[in-house]
Amino acid sequence: MDSFTTMARETFYQMLLHCMPSGCGENGQKQRTQLALPFRALPWDSEVHAVLFVHRVVGLPNGLYFLVRNEDSFGELRTATRSEFKWVKPDCCPDDLPLYELARGDYRELSKRLSCHQDIASDGCFSLGMVAHLEPSLQERGAWMYPRLFWETGVLGQVLYLEAHAVGVSATGIGCFFDDPGMSSFSIFLKFIQGFM
Repeated sequence: MDSFTTMARETFYQMLLHCMPSGCGENGQKQRTQLALPFRALPWDSEVHAVLFVHRVVGLPNGLYFLVRNEDSFGELRTATRSEFKWVKPDCCPDDLPLYELARGDYRELSKRLSCHQDIASDGCFSLGMVAHLEPSLQERGAWMYPRLFWETGVLGQVLYLEAHAVGVSATGIGCFFDDPGMSSFSIFLKFIQGFM
């Protein structure tokens, strides 16, 4: 995270494919059930998604992207965000990777600001925030689900960390973030989604 290293688009896509709960989709299978390792240790359908700030991925426009890890949530997620977000698949994105471009632009300053003004959020090839389907999960399953959503974010974070090191770049978790400004930046309704960064 030196503010000049770049990553190839194909490498970025491969990293995100390994973050999918069901593994690589086959025969049009939707991403939802956590079957792939290490996600299969979590015995519930995925409830955590990722908002990505792409800064320096060669072949991919800088901007905001959304990784939908449970495709059953796509409609609700799209409805809960700003109407001007595009929600289009980026160029050359694998068919089985539910990644969507929301908006193009330089979001380094926003990613830094949302991460307690830490440079690491703007200095990497990309950074991300995780969002969970919080209130419906708690209503459906009970309060015991709350820490389990953190478990899911933790497993996803570990996969991203290992993926980064496997391709020869550094990675870190950002332990500080501003939740409410993050939600207002994306106009995501807190009733549906709670942010974890």
